[in-house]
Amino acid sequence: QKHKEYLYHFYEGNFPGSWAKGELYNYDPATGDARSCGTTASLCGVEQALEKDDKIALDYAVKRDLLLHTAMAFLQGFPMLNCGDEIAQLNGWDYKNDPDRVEDSRNLHRSKFNWEDAKQRTRKGTLQNQLWQGMEQLRQMRADPCFAPDAWVTTWDSHNPGVLALVRKRGEETLVGLFNFTEYPAGASLDALGGEYHTPEGTSVWLADVELEPYQVLLVKNK
Repeated sequence: QKHKEYLYHFYEGNFPGSWAKGELYNYDPATGDARSCGTTASLCGVEQALEKDDKIALDYAVKRDLLLHTAMAFLQGFPMLNCGDEIAQLNGWDYKNDPDRVEDSRNLHRSKFNWEDAKQRTRKGTLQNQLWQGMEQLRQMRADPCFAPDAWVTTWDSHNPGVLALVRKRGEETLVGLFNFTEYPAGASLDALGGEYHTPEGTSVWLADVELEPYQVLLVKNK
């Protein structure tokens, strides 16, 4: 219960060191139960970083956003994006000025699509382009044969609680995804997965000893 309270207060932005901006939904003071509202970008720190004009914080926020989307898309099931995720749409706080919407905090992430921001998605170097290109890479990732319906999917022990390791296998092809959920460099060791693996760019990776940058996603394949 305490951990859940920590989580929803963190993503509300009401916790020391929180990067998130959001609101609670259906808070019950008797049970301490609540859920979180907010767009992915705002919950990942994009909104706060823009307000503070903090370029380093913004870079981390974008990495968090793409990390979450990539991990979600790597798992089983059909990935779905919330409208605006592809352009880093922020919270719509103006819902509080609408008497028909103000009573439901879920309207925070149900704002109108920002078509002006969407125009920036093809301009290199913009925030919107970073997310747009990141979502396109998810589509490319899922075109791999290891995402076929009959693929075998499992988690794997990375020997680091901050690094999620996922494995997809189909026939002789194995695709491994490593996700560093920490803001620090992190090591991982998947010593039971033998053989030579390569990144999409062709770089050789030894899975028994891998170093990841903060919030880095590393995808490697044996073929």
